[in-house]
Amino acid sequence: MNQKIILQNVSKRYRIGKSSLNIRSLFKNKKSEEKFHWAVKDINFNLGAGEALGIIGPNGAGKTTILKLLSRVTFPTSGKIELNGRYSALIELGAGFHPDLSGRENVFLNGTILGMRKAEIEKRFDQIVDFAGIEKYIDTPVKRYSSGMYARLGFSVAAHVDPEILIVDEVLAVGDMAFQKKCYDRMLNLIRNGTTLVFVSHNMRAIQKVCSRSIVLYRGTMAYEGSSSDATAEYSNILRKAASENSETELENLSDGIGQRIMTQKAIIEKVEIYRDDGLPCHSYQSGETALVRAYVKFLESAQSPVIACSIRDPEGLIVYDFTTEWAQIKTPDFEANTKAIIEFPLELNLSSGTYQLGVNLAYKDLSRYYDRIDRALDFAVSSSSGSRGISDLKANIKIMNESGNPL
Repeated sequence: MNQKIILQNVSKRYRIGKSSLNIRSLFKNKKSEEKFHWAVKDINFNLGAGEALGIIGPNGAGKTTILKLLSRVTFPTSGKIELNGRYSALIELGAGFHPDLSGRENVFLNGTILGMRKAEIEKRFDQIVDFAGIEKYIDTPVKRYSSGMYARLGFSVAAHVDPEILIVDEVLAVGDMAFQKKCYDRMLNLIRNGTTLVFVSHNMRAIQKVCSRSIVLYRGTMAYEGSSSDATAEYSNILRKAASENSETELENLSDGIGQRIMTQKAIIEKVEIYRDDGLPCHSYQSGETALVRAYVKFLESAQSPVIACSIRDPEGLIVYDFTTEWAQIKTPDFEANTKAIIEFPLELNLSSGTYQLGVNLAYKDLSRYYDRIDRALDFAVSSSSGSRGISDLKANIKIMNESGNPL
């Protein structure tokens, strides 16, 4: 397979510390005071034509550094990067736009920066503007655009370069749902036509939808590489393991609230099991059966009324069902340090045929962070003879009558 992207032992180091414009530094051994931070270390992956790679990880993991290296905004301290083919990158909102120029003028400016000739831009101009959906404002200076309009126009130009390589950051998060869907559909179409894609996102569903393969970055290193569904599950496991190795101060520095999925592990979910009505463990059910989920929790420190949650996802990571004691307005008890508890969730599995992923998590009362979280504690299967498709089995039936209302 013709390799479009090749990264071999790529590392990027930044010097940290005080400014070099320091009079005292003239009288000291400068080298002895220099400190360095490895933003990424020994990254390796190859991508061929038509392949899509997702990159996930917490803030500070090195995701943006990888994108800047691929976009040649910066260069590696060591290692080798090859990009074979015309590439287009969207790694910063409005990058390449001049605020005083109109949208029309910036299409030509940005298109030229991305390697398009004037004739190519003119040929695709109407498509670019139509995709962005800002025809009414195309002759308005972009400094008056909202962040969403910036994203629309920026992505539209980047996606219409017909790149052999497309590099996309999380900037799509600012767009509305309809525009995000257009972007994802456009990326999937480009992939089908042979474009190689690198996609960074905190949206696990989007990663699984667009990318067949993903890597998890943690503290600048590749912590996992595999299928996107396995990578999103492993992401949670990696953070669980790392949380026990970090001090409280480190966790506070890394955390961006509950959305970052940082766990203190002051309480640990030791085991999760699923049972049938008869009390036997089972991982295969008929639609409509009742299952009992049982989680075994150990509290290492006292916990005041923690929020307990249970979730079910499909193989693509889409949430099928999500239950929390917070939403149900259920007050949980306080737990003392060095105690254990068994938490049970009875579930009616009114699901269509398929395989599902069961997750359990335990959060602080104020939802600031997790004690522990397992997105994919176990998988189970549901079978149904109703003929339904989709996710939920709503037990539909059919009744056909004539115009008088009599059954036919």
